[in-house]
Amino acid sequence: MKKARQAVEYAAKLLGFSGVGVTSASTEQGDTLRRWVREGCHADMIWMERHLTVRENPQLLLPGVRSIIMLTYEYPRIDSRSVAGSIARYAQGEDYHKLLAPKLADLDETLSFYGGVQRCFTDSGPVSERFFAACAGIGWIGRNGLLVRRRGGSYCFLASILTTLDLPTDEPMANHCGNCHRCEDACPTGALRDGSCDARLCLAYWTIEAGEGADMPPEVRAVQGEHMYGCDACQEVCPWNRRAGDMRVDAHLLMPARLAKTSPKELATMSEAEWQDIFAQSPVRRTGSVHLRKNIRSMSVSPS
Repeated sequence: MKKARQAVEYAAKLLGFSGVGVTSASTEQGDTLRRWVREGCHADMIWMERHLTVRENPQLLLPGVRSIIMLTYEYPRIDSRSVAGSIARYAQGEDYHKLLAPKLADLDETLSFYGGVQRCFTDSGPVSERFFAACAGIGWIGRNGLLVRRRGGSYCFLASILTTLDLPTDEPMANHCGNCHRCEDACPTGALRDGSCDARLCLAYWTIEAGEGADMPPEVRAVQGEHMYGCDACQEVCPWNRRAGDMRVDAHLLMPARLAKTSPKELATMSEAEWQDIFAQSPVRRTGSVHLRKNIRSMSVSPS
């Protein structure tokens, strides 16, 4: 299946993916994720618990799966906001799910030519994408729980293709965090420990994933600052993110000028129709206007 791998690598490059790696679908995942869920670190993300067994066994997603192809797709490393109220870099442009879905469909078609049956995901299914990306030699899981690469750091989306083809695999990459603990030290809430994130303390969880009726804990709200949607603190201080080189970013993932200069106060007071319009193509839309306005009200900086 060497030719199939070469074909998918060539096609992935043409489609704008920055990295490709392959690992066996039978790679043992250990009990790290199950222990994380058992300790309650997933907060109220019930789907993590509901789909845990499927995450641990890719055969339940695609019977006969033999290989897992992992891909990276770059997103911006610079915060484009010119006013208060930060938005996590991954969410500053268009919704990456919609952007990557047709690209993955093209790769699915390429693999089908060689007789493969596939299922494709990008943060959209019960696949341990960071774990498999590390096994596929793309990078390693850093102390912030994110995949970190020697070239490009952690500012990337991950996509996965489960296939019944038996493709040549890659060797895992050694962890290169060394004695660096900058991400842990920079985390406003102390949510990072031992290479994982406790969502119960994470600003990204509370400003994105928590339900509209959930109240941010006082100790988290006290350090929210101007985080309006998500948090990049652990990525901003990572030394590997300063070695991005000439990694190119899809223009669709850049923040529109209108959003870049719209203040939190304007976002909080605009009509629902205006809000839907400004976030029409954005992943922020999934969180909803009620949740975002709630985040704005709890910010400790002026919403003007």
